Amino acid sequence: MVLEALTIGAVAQGALRTSAGPWIVVASFDSAIYLSDGGRVIAITARQVPPGPIYVTVDSDRLFAKDGEVLICHDGHLLLGQYSISLSSAHVWQGRLPDPDRLIARRAMIMDALGPVAGRSALAAAPYARPAAQAMGWLQQRNFAELTRCILGLGPGLTPAGDDALAGLLVSAAAGGKLFDGGWLVDPQTARRTSLISLAFVRCAAAGQAIAPVHDVLMAGAAGEATACRAACAELGTVGATSGADIAFGMRAGLGTLEG
Repeated sequence: MVLEALTIGAVAQGALRTSAGPWIVVASFDSAIYLSDGGRVIAITARQVPPGPIYVTVDSDRLFAKDGEVLICHDGHLLLGQYSISLSSAHVWQGRLPDPDRLIARRAMIMDALGPVAGRSALAAAPYARPAAQAMGWLQQRNFAELTRCILGLGPGLTPAGDDALAGLLVSAAAGGKLFDGGWLVDPQTARRTSLISLAFVRCAAAGQAIAPVHDVLMAGAAGEATACRAACAELGTVGATSGADIAFGMRAGLGTLEG
């Protein structure tokens, strides 16, 4: 089956250019096929999935691949199982970030807009509320290492609620120019609490890159466009079962670090 890539995230593009591979399918769903070269992760996603830094979005509503199948990059195409994916007309996608000063000035409005979505986060209720509160305590002390130890891997799923929240927190702090000295690192023991896929999203977030609705929230909010910001928050809330809400929970915490 021949497919056209519609967009390719800048991180995915760089990974495909620089990795010798092999890229192997590690998880497959109707709307996304995740592949890893052993250290990095990319995903082939269906067109209804919002763009993201590690995504190659294709012109199909459904996807299928077997675990262990190998992706071959050849002559501007990605060859995977039944698919031949042309990259020739793919738009390279990179999430835009607002001016930090404008983001800081509008942080209260953005946090208010995120509130209804963040309230649906798995971290807002038992059994995850207590460890999430502990993590926020470490955030107040500007200790990202301990915060990460509290929250990484917290909750079930491909991307646990704690990881999604951490990603939202990191991308907001990075966008405001307030990611602490040394950026964000995770020690190997803590990293083993979660999946390579989830870590890929968190690492992108620390570099200021997340899925498109996150950037839409930040850009609209920093521009003072309250209606557009609320609409982007609502769109974020539709991501996954609770992933969007968990990201929103973390974004509110991250925006809180921009005070002063």
